[in-house]
Amino acid sequence: MIPATLFSQSSAWDRWGPELVNRLNTAKETGYLSEEEKKVVLFMNMARYDGSLFAETFLVNYIADHNTDNTGYVRSLYRDLRKVSEFTPLLVEGDLTAIARDHAEKSGKSGRVGHQGFNKRFEPVMGNPYNHVGENCSYGFDRAIDIVITLLIDEGIQGTGHRENILNEGFNSVGVAIRPHRNYRVNCVIDFGRRTRSDLNQVPY
Repeated sequence: MIPATLFSQSSAWDRWGPELVNRLNTAKETGYLSEEEKKVVLFMNMARYDGSLFAETFLVNYIADHNTDNTGYVRSLYRDLRKVSEFTPLLVEGDLTAIARDHAEKSGKSGRVGHQGFNKRFEPVMGNPYNHVGENCSYGFDRAIDIVITLLIDEGIQGTGHRENILNEGFNSVGVAIRPHRNYRVNCVIDFGRRTRSDLNQVPY
């Protein structure tokens, strides 16, 4: 079931509807993720399922609530989301979550930012089971909606690599970790993977 706290009176949730959200909430039964980490997966899956609807609901509301400037990054995000429809859902994997958790904890304790040791951290899972991986790191946000939308906007990031990871049609696996950070209060690491999956048919759109 969908946690009741996910729903408010906002028309954004109304337009999606509980049945669809429940299908996209692929992390809901994952015992080793926090509720906010599960919501990170949910919001990414919503953006991947119907980019136009995500833009018309959550993105529009976020821009209005935060008085975000209508920058080139925001405008390009609207354009990119309109191209997204029924991408493969992201399913949570324990190995990707462990990699994300380790990096989030070490980054938080050291106060560093970035993707230090990326190749070494992913070496044990490259080739088997994942033939492609990616990573997003967010700093200063502990709410899923802030994490996902700021990464999608990717303001000031040349190439909008965080956005590309979230909207990468080839990715089908994910791990998420939100941990304290020495300099930014909190950081979130999202690790993506692409693998051959037989369980995707268990999450029909």
